[in-house]
Amino acid sequence: MSILYEDRYIICDDVAITINDYFFPQGSKRIPYADIRKVSEKPLTLLKGKLRIWGMDFEPFWYHYDLKRPTKSQGISLDIGELLKPVLTPEDHDAVLLLLKEKTQGSL
Repeated sequence: MSILYEDRYIICDDVAITINDYFFPQGSKRIPYADIRKVSEKPLTLLKGKLRIWGMDFEPFWYHYDLKRPTKSQGISLDIGELLKPVLTPEDHDAVLLLLKEKTQGSL
């Protein structure tokens, strides 16, 4: 497997995305690109995700552990057919969004 993108929070390889520190206290979630139904940009606001360091928001979104999230303005939401939708806040938002668009055949 080739690593296409990697930072502290996200690893994208040829077939899947791995979200580090997804489960508490530690644990990663690996999602094959084929399982992703839809990729969406999600604005982060004070009431919707910006102050959520880890866990579920008021809406059915799940945020991986990220101490820097309060300084970020956008996330990437993944619809994988489950009630909770993972929201990613990678260090390079645009690079991950483009990669997901390519790997999911433009499901944005």
